[in-house]
This record gives sequence, C-alpha cells and structure tokens, in this order.
Amino acid sequence: MRTVYSNTRHPKLVKWSVVAAVIISVACLVLYFVVDGDNWVRNILYIGWFLLLFTSVYLGSYLLSRYIIDEEADTLTFSGNKKYPMKISNMSTISYKESKKGRFRSLQIHDNGVSFMDIRTTKENADRIASQLTKANTSIVVNHVNCW
Repeated sequence: MRTVYSNTRHPKLVKWSVVAAVIISVACLVLYFVVDGDNWVRNILYIGWFLLLFTSVYLGSYLLSRYIIDEEADTLTFSGNKKYPMKISNMSTISYKESKKGRFRSLQIHDNGVSFMDIRTTKENADRIASQLTKANTSIVVNHVNCW
C-alpha cells in the first residue's frame, strides 16, 4: 500500500501561486530599475520584490513537500530526496522535536545506521506518519525531544 502525505490539500494552487509571486517579484525588480529618482516608490518596489520572492520560495518549498510511505517496497521517500529512500525495516526511533513550551517543530526518523530524515510537516500529519510506520515496524521507539 502506498500512502502520500502532503503539507497542502491543493498542490496545483500552491504551484501556480508560487509562479505568480515569482513573476510579480521580477516585475517589481524591473520597475525598480525603470523608475527614476530616489523616491518612496522605488523603496516599495524593492521591498515588494524581496518579500514576494523569498516568502514564495520558502513557503512553496514547505507546502509542496511530500512524504511517500510504500509498505510493499518497505520505503519512506521524501519528495526532495527521491534517490535515497529510507527502509522502514531499518528504522529505530521516531522523535517528535518540540520547543520548550511543547509546540511541535518536526518529526525526525533515525535508522539503525547513521542516516536520518527530518520531516517538517503539521502535527496531524506527523501523528499519521508515526502511527503508520509503527504499525509497519513494531520495533520503532517513539519519543519526544525538546529543542530550541
């Protein structure tokens, strides 16, 4: 059985939003160079270029990340690293990384060797991923770790 966990329900909408924000940010940069003088319009165009470009790239990379659990192939795959899937049978621990106040940050999965996978997703997705992995491999230890 193959299960896909995503950070968004509408990936096509996110893709087109990121593309539109990048196009608008490039337009702001072009207008910044076209507008003459040292006025407030140029400052707003520069700030708009900077904010649109970087927030769209970072939010897009977070929202478009997908995690695929394939129980038949015994693998967990991250969309950004499809070449090196992690074997479910080799996993040893799943750690919920939380802030000192108890706020969920990420899910970190370690195998018996030296590799690990840091899953940045919502708490609900992390609970679903952890429960599916512990059902597939009962020897996985789940713990909570305070960080930051």
